[in-house]
Amino acid sequence: MINKNIASLKQSSTLLINEKVKALRTKGDQISHFGFGQSPFPIHHSIINALQEHAHNNHYLPVAGLEALREQIAFFLGSFQNIKTQKESIFIGPGSKELLYQSILIFEGTFLIPKGSWVSYIPQIAAKGGKYHLIATDLKNDFKITAADLDVFFKNKAPKKQYILILNSPNNPTGAVYSAEEYKALAIACRKYNLIVFSDEIYSQINFSAQFSASISTFYPEKTIVFGGLSKVFSAGGYRLGFMRLPSDFEVHQDVYKALFSETFSCVSSPVQFAAQKAYEFEQDLQNQVRDLSFILKRVSEYIYKEFTDISIECTKSQGAFYMVIGFNNFKSQISKRGIHTSIDLATHVLEKYKVAMLPGVDFGFEKEELFFRIAFVDFDGEKVMKMYQKSQEVSLDFLKQYTPNIMEGVEKIKTFIADLAD
Repeated sequence: MINKNIASLKQSSTLLINEKVKALRTKGDQISHFGFGQSPFPIHHSIINALQEHAHNNHYLPVAGLEALREQIAFFLGSFQNIKTQKESIFIGPGSKELLYQSILIFEGTFLIPKGSWVSYIPQIAAKGGKYHLIATDLKNDFKITAADLDVFFKNKAPKKQYILILNSPNNPTGAVYSAEEYKALAIACRKYNLIVFSDEIYSQINFSAQFSASISTFYPEKTIVFGGLSKVFSAGGYRLGFMRLPSDFEVHQDVYKALFSETFSCVSSPVQFAAQKAYEFEQDLQNQVRDLSFILKRVSEYIYKEFTDISIECTKSQGAFYMVIGFNNFKSQISKRGIHTSIDLATHVLEKYKVAMLPGVDFGFEKEELFFRIAFVDFDGEKVMKMYQKSQEVSLDFLKQYTPNIMEGVEKIKTFIADLAD
């Protein structure tokens, strides 16, 4: 017998779709891959050099992380994310995903998940045997949760029960970004209902209109835990290094975290921690690279948004990260006539017939009958695209056709699917 909570889990949808697409491509299928959200851009040479320089280091580092790295992240958060903190509040783990899971294990309470959230939050809670509620959100607001949504949820709820709200901005799967004003209003509601907040800010600097994204911790510092890492902003998903910042109210829990870390992953790879220290120095050349990749992603998202909304496909308006939620609910009757009634069935149909990989909305908290999907618009050679952009300093339609052909082809295939519905 095994833990029933673990037995009920399935492999992460994002990783599973990536493996499936790789298998199909190996067989010769020309798949347009909108399913997997890995940064396509190269790791900055300074980070690679730091990793190589410390490759000989085979020592266990402190459980909480390399002290110099924790100090550097504290500086980074203050300078490039407007989050004032000290190194003692920073903890290093093997990816923000693992740190989120460890935090879910540590804190007791009922979790609140906005509809339209990352695929792993709910399975991680389920693995613990924890309880959660999905909070209703709306496409008109790009599926961002509001203070009014919390008021609706807490109407007639017992005020003494502990709740933990998980927020993510820039958001996976929608690409939405919470504004400072939206966070101010949410902070008032969080304080009113005494919420703990897990703020997943892994994409913070991939923002299409600012150097970084607002953090609710600025307005609700006392009970917000911030999570970040190397994988997205620094294009280093395989390095598996994340950080978390505990608020002052939770200083008493630092030893609890250290104890759990020591009995699970012990510490993160030594060479990777030294490489991360270099990344979080965030020198000007690296800042420029993040700025450039954000601009490229912005142009890709704008192209997709226009092409799809012109033919009545529902779309969130991406403001950061590299995702968008699209919907075919305006075509539900035509799709139903083909015997397709769920997002899972439609994702399978589009993959098999049109060779386009998308993730069904049911994996992100949507009802299975809601025909919403997440698309990740990163199926291109990021190193080549970056080099060509730095030469031309523009991302025109011709640029996209030449350097992001899989994106263009995928968009055309989906447009063909819509056109076929009229037959």
